[in-house]
Amino acid sequence: MTNGPDIEDSDLGCFVDESTTMTECWVDGIFAAGPAPGLMGLIMGGTLLTSLYIAGNGSIIVPAVVTILLGSSLVAVLPAQFVTFAYTVVVVGVTAAAFSLWTRFTSRGGFQ
Repeated sequence: MTNGPDIEDSDLGCFVDESTTMTECWVDGIFAAGPAPGLMGLIMGGTLLTSLYIAGNGSIIVPAVVTILLGSSLVAVLPAQFVTFAYTVVVVGVTAAAFSLWTRFTSRGGFQ
């Protein structure tokens, strides 16, 4: 005689299972329904970079450093299957930092 469906077989089974962490459960649910982690990292990194660029009155250096640091900290926090997400945020930050170096030393002609 059964009293109903087991919770392990339902959508909440991930949260009850002791072998997974809470982060894995909700991140798996987000990325299972949407695009790839790399694309989400690109969107998040670009949005973060753009908003900090606007808030910084047109300076790209601080947003680049913040994006690199945030992406690096996400590598340690996210589960292994979503590390691509964090590395994509780091790549966006490194690209912005390279752009700022190019602008500073090539386009403007040196230290100013």
